[in-house]
Amino acid sequence: MTMFQVSDLAGARRREFLDEAKRSSASLRDTDGSVLVMFEAQRIAALKEAAATITQLFSAEAVLARTDVPTPVELGGLAWLAEFDPDDRAEALAEIRNAVVLTVTSEDPNPLREVLHAWATTAAVMRDPLRRAVHTGPVAESDYVEVDAPQPRDDV
Repeated sequence: MTMFQVSDLAGARRREFLDEAKRSSASLRDTDGSVLVMFEAQRIAALKEAAATITQLFSAEAVLARTDVPTPVELGGLAWLAEFDPDDRAEALAEIRNAVVLTVTSEDPNPLREVLHAWATTAAVMRDPLRRAVHTGPVAESDYVEVDAPQPRDDV
């Protein structure tokens, strides 16, 4: 990695500095000797979100190692995990771990955001007793009925 100087930003090397930052990262030595590193904001967001989620994940896993019935407070940032049974919690945690890895390797925060949003949304549905019963209750043959395919109408 090339080390740029502050004076490079005012001169012809500014474009080279910015292009290198876009490709991977670019280092800049300030006049006081400190070194600053520049890279794309999406990469920083991915790393910050992955780090925050890993911290929450470790905390939640420590709680779940002690008890099968955690409280939302004990689970902290992943409080919504309390809505699930142990099997669903294990599945959620596995998907979160995979999303963290994908987020870090792709340097894109979207895989992690999508997984967290999907599981939090599912937890919100499960929080409602009626919705929970629909999703987890027994299935009867009468729940399934034949339907006709949609037919085009003249008034459309």
